[in-house]
Amino acid sequence: MAKIDNIRCQKILDSRGNWTIETKVILDDGSVGVQPVPSGASVGENEAVYVDVDKASDFVSTTINDVLVGKNPADQKLIDETLIKIDGTSNKGRIGANSIVSVSLACARAAAQSSGVELYQYLSFIFSGKQKLSGELKFPTPIFNIINGGEHAKNRLSFQEFMVIPALNIPYNKALQMGSVIYKDLKNLLLDEDFETGVGDEGGFEPRELSARTALDFLEKAASVQYDPGNDVFFGLDIAAGSFYRNGKYLISEENLSLSSDEVIDYYEKLFSDYKIIYLEDPMFERDEFGWTKFFKRNSKKYMIVADDLVVTNPKILERISKEKMVSAVIVKPNQIGTLTETFEFIKIARKAKMDVVISHRSGDNPDSFISDLAVAVDAEFIKSGAPARGERVAKYNRLLEIFYGF
Repeated sequence: MAKIDNIRCQKILDSRGNWTIETKVILDDGSVGVQPVPSGASVGENEAVYVDVDKASDFVSTTINDVLVGKNPADQKLIDETLIKIDGTSNKGRIGANSIVSVSLACARAAAQSSGVELYQYLSFIFSGKQKLSGELKFPTPIFNIINGGEHAKNRLSFQEFMVIPALNIPYNKALQMGSVIYKDLKNLLLDEDFETGVGDEGGFEPRELSARTALDFLEKAASVQYDPGNDVFFGLDIAAGSFYRNGKYLISEENLSLSSDEVIDYYEKLFSDYKIIYLEDPMFERDEFGWTKFFKRNSKKYMIVADDLVVTNPKILERISKEKMVSAVIVKPNQIGTLTETFEFIKIARKAKMDVVISHRSGDNPDSFISDLAVAVDAEFIKSGAPARGERVAKYNRLLEIFYGF
């Protein structure tokens, strides 16, 4: 196998116009792996820590380069263990999770190119020891965030994402078409009622003066123009409750509500019962584990209850949470933990606990499609990449189309 010849890093802009880094791993056979780094606006308390982009770029080009040159990029576990050792902290706060994840994923890309296989095939071999063939592929159901709120928009909505989800039996290409059609129908409905159709960080519309109920009404109307909600399309929300939790209360500002843990659960149950909702992400603040447990006990048969901030792609946290009855699915974001090896470990723990896997982008992203190959490699049930609009969102969906058609 080829060896690492050089590792370079540069600053680039992400989809929000903020600086991030992009790493290039060059092998001695000429193979190259390039990996930009995304970032989130809504960040869990226990996510691995980013460092300043100038420092991150310098760490990659000097410290990390000096240690990894000459090593085998296909030995992913060794690469990642070395990166963790270089950092030497529990939260990757010295050289930064942004430095580490860019190198970890770029090494995988370079090794895949050197091996002459598609990235999803290479990743599946690392994950399961078996390289997927075209006839063995399972495609994730796309979850489209088409109304933005919370930290992703400049409106009053407390909840962060209002999403449409095609039925699980619909082929990926048809599911993508459904998302595009509903997105356009929603835009027309908003215009008909004189709402703005500017978009938020993830490409969803961010109309002002909506409540959660009126946003859900718009979703239902848009989905009903050409489809049948509850049959071939369903709804989901990323509530991102941590973003409106203050001093023991859940503050739903657009309705002037200040609710306890018990009260917000009652509020959710009353509101969501009127819609064809199957997916609820981060309904409780990450440290409100009493609330998580109670919500799961009362609602796990109605909804897929999904954890993001609660688990932050951290295997140690998920190992503990998986022993409790709190969640039925988990979000996977490699940049939350920093290395591909730890990401795979997290997914394996989720599988052992019979949890669904949702591979996800970040709100500050790039026209990069690593997560699309990752979703196929690990047989993820779902993928989140925002609205079917904006280049950095569509890149993920289009990469899945390439794999789907064998293009």
